[in-house]
Amino acid sequence: MMQCELEQGCILPETRNTIQNQAKTSNTADVIFVTDPLCSHCWAIEPMWRRLSCNYQFTTRYIHGGLLPGWQGFADAGNGISSPLDVIPHWQYVADVYQQPINTSIWRDDPISNSYILCKAALVARQLLPKQESNFVRLMREQIFLYAKNLSDERLLMRCAENSAFDPAIFLSLLHSAQINSLFMHEQNEMYALGARGFPSIIFLSERPEKVVGSASYLALENGLLTQKNPNIKKLELSDSQKLLRYRSWTLREATEVLQSSESTARHLLQRLGFKLSRVANADFWQIS
Repeated sequence: MMQCELEQGCILPETRNTIQNQAKTSNTADVIFVTDPLCSHCWAIEPMWRRLSCNYQFTTRYIHGGLLPGWQGFADAGNGISSPLDVIPHWQYVADVYQQPINTSIWRDDPISNSYILCKAALVARQLLPKQESNFVRLMREQIFLYAKNLSDERLLMRCAENSAFDPAIFLSLLHSAQINSLFMHEQNEMYALGARGFPSIIFLSERPEKVVGSASYLALENGLLTQKNPNIKKLELSDSQKLLRYRSWTLREATEVLQSSESTARHLLQRLGFKLSRVANADFWQIS
């Protein structure tokens, strides 16, 4: 799996021109977020990313790059991973360091065989309901990291699609179409052209783009956003209740980061707003219907 610490918030000289060209031609996004639904560091950064999204108005375009093509011949020497069981200590380390809950049992009980199908599913969601793309990716992540569901099993993946209001038959047909396969290859080519060598890679677009890689701090994300002096970026003045109601589910770690509050304060407000508490991955998880 791709090491998120390969680069430390910088743009490689040979790729800066590519990103500058992207910044000039992209009129639909202020930020490019290179990701994969299976990336543990992408899950770990959710608290800081949500805080940024609740504090500033900006647009994001996602690139789903593909982390795990399959286990045959796969090796990630940086993280010591060459088999599903090798992922357990890596994910546990991410959970311990960033305090974002992770259920590692999936790699022992029912391992995911590849993440390419998950990236393609995200692209199907984009084609069918563009505004639901990020919500669908979030649902896939919850099923993987909290509930240890093997979404490379198409039956479980279609259940996710159905729970996100997609027609599962249409979704499945598009998932295996030449259109989605071509789009996925384009996403991978764009990822390589942008010099994105780790997941997540978050590229803040302007004349002088900045890239933040890995499970970055909130200050690193905020600095990357604000140094662009992009006139499209607006400061949001949301109440704590408005922030929590922007999303339909929260880990306690996410809520405390966004609110900059104690756990007891976050719990009290989530409960008052109608979120229901459950315990998954040995942690509080709040959802609202």
